[in-house]
Amino acid sequence: MESRKSGHKLAETIHSLLGWKSHVTSNWVKSVCDIMKSIPSEAASIALKPTNGVTRESTEKTTDELRNAISKIEDELVILTGYINQLNVQRRQVLNEYLDMRGNIRVFCRIRPIAVGENSGRLKPVAALDSSKVLLKLAENKSKTYSYDKVFHPGSSQDEVFAEVEPVIKSALDGYNACIFAYGQTGTGKSFTMEGTPDSPGVVARAMEATFKQAVDSNRVFVFNFSMLEIYLGNLKDLLVPQPTKAMDPMPPCLSIQTDPKGGIEIDNLVAIRVTDSNQALKLYRLGCSFRSTASTNSNRTSSRSHCLIRLSITCLDAPERRRETNKIWFVDLGGSERVLKTKASGRRLDEGKAINLSLSALGDVIHALQKKNCHVPYR
Repeated sequence: MESRKSGHKLAETIHSLLGWKSHVTSNWVKSVCDIMKSIPSEAASIALKPTNGVTRESTEKTTDELRNAISKIEDELVILTGYINQLNVQRRQVLNEYLDMRGNIRVFCRIRPIAVGENSGRLKPVAALDSSKVLLKLAENKSKTYSYDKVFHPGSSQDEVFAEVEPVIKSALDGYNACIFAYGQTGTGKSFTMEGTPDSPGVVARAMEATFKQAVDSNRVFVFNFSMLEIYLGNLKDLLVPQPTKAMDPMPPCLSIQTDPKGGIEIDNLVAIRVTDSNQALKLYRLGCSFRSTASTNSNRTSSRSHCLIRLSITCLDAPERRRETNKIWFVDLGGSERVLKTKASGRRLDEGKAINLSLSALGDVIHALQKKNCHVPYR
């Protein structure tokens, strides 16, 4: 009798799940599949134990009911799978149109609040006029206004900043390459925006969590690989590879930038570590950050003396609406631009500052060429 009750309970559970099909999620599909897997063993249990007053006819009837339920669920799953695929295509189209309207290259300005102990009298006042304009007061009767796609006032939170870049994360899961980078003078809060603190995570940590969460909710199978490097004095350094500390220690392989047949950029010998969740990715990120080149200057006590680049490679294994390809999302914390007269740097610090400024100038040339849609983009 217990087996028969269990069979009826299973059927009721199935029908209750089917009643929620309007709220289709990957977890819903997984629940239905798990129930389907448990049905044959349940039916076998009923068929093999026609005891305690249960007749063979009633057992066969219950088994037939369960088989019919399986058949209906299989048909439902075929329909729902097609429905989900169609929704994914429509969602991608809407997201692409949204990003196109807002621009493929978007520039945000985040105004840093005055730090404790900072001499505000020596700083030029900066004010957010509205959500897209900034006023810089140069003198008593002289000022300049600059326009951006978005302006974050000094009190803006890390949540507000990430909300503006989150659509880029979604586009990366849809198979598009993306890049988010922080650019500005040394000491203006680039590393805080990208890296953040344990109590106030930055863009990178939030993006990792959002990426893996959206991957789970998408009902797709993704493979993620994490890489991290820095550009220091014009040289590439893998931040996930132990660096030699003694003369006898082996040197890690040299990294070199290459162009693939499709015009994409690849970095030879860069380590790529497979990660399955945001915790693994963030552990690698914190490890790489600990190996970054930093130093104290007159402008910043912990100035980044290099450009830090984080790459998350994404491969979707079962997306029917596009070919299986690997796309990448880059997060870049650029070294701060600085003036020698202000920093009064010399020796090694002077060389670092020159290298940073030179590479930032080259980056400006690349962005200008991309914006103008020039045939030649001076990546090198």
